[in-house]
Amino acid sequence: MSALANMTAAAPVDPLEAEVVERLQTQTYQTISSELRISRGKVWSIAIKHKARKNEQRIRERAAERKQRQLETLEAMLDATQTADVLDYFDALPDECAQLVVTSVPYNVGKKYGDAVATDTMRHVYYAGWLSMIVSEMARVVKPGGVVFLQCGSTRDEVDGSMVPIDIMLFEVMRKTGLEYQNRVSWVVPHGLTPKRRLSERHESALIFTKGPPSTFNADPARTPQKQPDKRAFKGPNKGKLSGHPFGAWPSDVWQIGNLGANHPEKTGHPAQFPEELAMRAVHLYTQPGDLVIDPFSGSGTTHVVARRTGRQFSGCDLFYEDMRAARLAEAGLDNICRLPGVSEESRAVWQAEAKVIGLQPEVIRQQELFT
Repeated sequence: MSALANMTAAAPVDPLEAEVVERLQTQTYQTISSELRISRGKVWSIAIKHKARKNEQRIRERAAERKQRQLETLEAMLDATQTADVLDYFDALPDECAQLVVTSVPYNVGKKYGDAVATDTMRHVYYAGWLSMIVSEMARVVKPGGVVFLQCGSTRDEVDGSMVPIDIMLFEVMRKTGLEYQNRVSWVVPHGLTPKRRLSERHESALIFTKGPPSTFNADPARTPQKQPDKRAFKGPNKGKLSGHPFGAWPSDVWQIGNLGANHPEKTGHPAQFPEELAMRAVHLYTQPGDLVIDPFSGSGTTHVVARRTGRQFSGCDLFYEDMRAARLAEAGLDNICRLPGVSEESRAVWQAEAKVIGLQPEVIRQQELFT
């Protein structure tokens, strides 16, 4: 159906817009602009609004061809990491293809990655713009209901030497892409540098944004042990019954996860490696088995190892550490169990005793025994 026919099918129609759309079938933008005494920009805006641009059919065909090419490229990149620049990698991905983007961006503090001379030394204003483009692409490739989990620390403004929290830099940027804010996780770490004349930093942040309401939220794998697993309700219909959840407390936005010291079993030669537990919580919380998880700064391959262990598909890119990722993935297999970190020895004993008191073996107790 032509743009003009589409317009006549929908009422009311602006006379000027109808005139422009009709003329676009035979006249140039400049001719229409001159004869109707309106700007070329006005003609262009009307053409865009009613999908009546010159060569509109070819424009649509090219868009369809590009989408098909991107889908084929993604298929080839599944369960693999591309040696590519991050923006080139995103350009190859189709819209709304991933359930979760989970990554840690470079902090631009002069770290040396791979065999490059200088890979983390952008001017601050350039770095801010570069991150904004990357965030825009993250928002484009995540599915409706999908999640962007962006772990970040602090960068340095070379103009005055001041430290700048990256999560504060990017909060409004992420919101303006159309993503919806969910949480800002504080990742609390036990060790770190001791600076002069200011407090030592013992936490980093992770921004969690979604494209619309999150389609998946699995609380149980991220629960933490109850402080008082034997606490009981003192009134109401459940008076006298255990008041906590048998799998632990509801997940919070404070994550106590140790960082990777020199002797940590996960430690590789990567200078800014984050622990598998950090990616594991994000993957369990916001995805289901089979979902696609993307890490555009793949680094040592932590996110990809977690995806393989949990039965998710993965894709990502990095300019360095290809052999390191390959070695880690070669050793990674599907986990035999789904660990429930909120179940402690104390809470299991409390719930098992409760089951004996009421003369039953509740399903939750059987699940605890299976999954812990």
